[in-house]
Amino acid sequence: MAANSGREGDNHYRGLTAAKAIAEEARSIGLAGPLPSVPSGGFDQPTFDQIVGDDELRQTCRGLFLDGYYALAVEEAYKCLNNIVKDLTGLSELDGVPLMQRAFSPNNPMLRLNDLRTQSENDQQRGYMEMFAAVMTGIRNPRAHEHKYLDDPETALELLGLANHLVRIARSAASRSSGQASA
Repeated sequence: MAANSGREGDNHYRGLTAAKAIAEEARSIGLAGPLPSVPSGGFDQPTFDQIVGDDELRQTCRGLFLDGYYALAVEEAYKCLNNIVKDLTGLSELDGVPLMQRAFSPNNPMLRLNDLRTQSENDQQRGYMEMFAAVMTGIRNPRAHEHKYLDDPETALELLGLANHLVRIARSAASRSSGQASA
């Protein structure tokens, strides 16, 4: 699976590189406007790297964000989150909301955030399940299914910070869940 992911990543990178070259050529002959730019004194790589700390997530969306493809960076980040949850749970047949509901369900969760002993712990599990599901519906899907979807850099960075938080929660829950399974 890892070798296949590498090939897919290489193909994705080559496709983005080709698309960028075509866009640059179109701009150079007057067929397209300039790319949106990061505000002067705004978001640079060190700022981005402070907000998006997960290596896999950072590799997925940093170049897109820094090149001004904000909505695409957000879309790719949330597809990455979806795939991380698939990898952590082995639920490769599920996607989006059904994946998140199964992975984080308060009733026998595959990714357990806590001991689920108190009402607050159950509320936390349910709340994060709903958050994971909601970002698939409200953040990933509109960018994946609507053309010309645009994000400004501030909104994109906020959404990337949320994706980073959710990736960290999922990885932490997976570690906790595997530790309890072996106990």
